[in-house]
Amino acid sequence: MLVAMSTMRIFGLAAALALGLALTGCASTGPFVWASALPPETVKDNVTIIQGSDIVNVRVFREDTFSSREHVRPDGKISVPIVGEVMARGRRPDEVAKDIETRLKSMLKEPNVTIVLEQPAQISVSVTGEVRQSGTFNMEPGTNVLHAIASAGGLNDYADGDKIFLVRKSLNQRVRFKFSDLRSGVTTNVTLQAGDLVVVE
Repeated sequence: MLVAMSTMRIFGLAAALALGLALTGCASTGPFVWASALPPETVKDNVTIIQGSDIVNVRVFREDTFSSREHVRPDGKISVPIVGEVMARGRRPDEVAKDIETRLKSMLKEPNVTIVLEQPAQISVSVTGEVRQSGTFNMEPGTNVLHAIASAGGLNDYADGDKIFLVRKSLNQRVRFKFSDLRSGVTTNVTLQAGDLVVVE
């Protein structure tokens, strides 16, 4: 009788453990926000930001003396003729242009500066999970989650098309995508940043 009760107790514990594991598996997705629920103003990635190692063309209207082609140095600065050193990395081209215009006002009546990125630096994005080839890929600025998945060879046979996540250090939770929405262009407005991680479950 004692043996039978012990056996039943073991089976009961095993069943409880199995249920607990099953519930844990169901909850493994963790906290997230759907990409389609993100307000438009939170998607700021389409704004061009000057990166380290970019090459920029500084053009001052009708003033070739001040115009130049500059490589962003490791310290993030560029050296503009006569103006001197200007911080460029992490700023928009128009912001840097306004900075240079302000400095030129003591030398020119109405300076008009334009900055164009000649060679945008690629961004490094990692893709892991149920894809054909996990890894870290160098991608062009402005690319999205669908491009990252394509770089990893696409989804494998075990992938859940409704469980695609973007992990970004600056966000307090993951952003969730559906593969069908990515393919139809519904959520391709969310572009990638350097250091992003795409996880396919």
